[in-house]
Amino acid sequence: MIGPNLSEWATRSRPLTIYLMLVAVLAARIILESSGETYRAEETAQRMLKAFGYPGADILAFPTGFVLSVPGGAQPADSRVLRIRNRAINLKMINQVNDISRRSENGQLDASQALAALQALATIQPPGVALQVAAFSIAAGAFALMAGGGGLEFVVAALCGAAVQSMLMFFQRRQLPGMLAHLLSGALVSALSILSIRALGGDQEPIITGVIMPLLPGLAMTNAIRDTLRGDLLSGLARGMEALLLAAMLAAGAAIVLALMQGGSA
Repeated sequence: MIGPNLSEWATRSRPLTIYLMLVAVLAARIILESSGETYRAEETAQRMLKAFGYPGADILAFPTGFVLSVPGGAQPADSRVLRIRNRAINLKMINQVNDISRRSENGQLDASQALAALQALATIQPPGVALQVAAFSIAAGAFALMAGGGGLEFVVAALCGAAVQSMLMFFQRRQLPGMLAHLLSGALVSALSILSIRALGGDQEPIITGVIMPLLPGLAMTNAIRDTLRGDLLSGLARGMEALLLAAMLAAGAAIVLALMQGGSA
């Protein structure tokens, strides 16, 4: 399940408010952990709370966390702060959360049904290792063709892509920081490409381009632009800087290995 067990909130004071906050919090958390935009997380939480009778709720979302506050009338507002530690790209998950929020807003789901649907969604396991490796491999080969390569470059890029994705998943299991993982991934791309070219032949440029393309943080940069255009300047700047740093680390790793291996062979 995504994040910690949040059901303990329902045992505290003002259980109805806490229960409804749990629904909004879980929806926003799934969106942020699936690399959704911060404004989408805010709007989804506000929409669901409004549908369940709490129109005055405020939420401030960031790429790495959010704050949710529900007014309590004569009582103090009930607030929660949550930290987002794990993020992955999952557009299907974002779409499903949006569907649940729309159905809640239209009266098709009550709070308990919405919570059950979100909890079921949060327990869905990511695609298997073989599927992720195969998808990355095919994408790398296709990008190599787009970069001007031929059949040999497609095969070499696909093989290198499979190895890079396997290593990247190993880094994720070891909870390696994203910057370091991208630096090592860039270095691995160059090393495998050069070794494969020496063994099998082929053109170096489309192979390296093909393997690196799936690693570029394109979604992070897109979200940064969208958040900035909607006025979420802090989130936009944070996502934009993250995307630039990831791309820089990827390029640095590839450049260092290219310089060392090609310089040494020369």
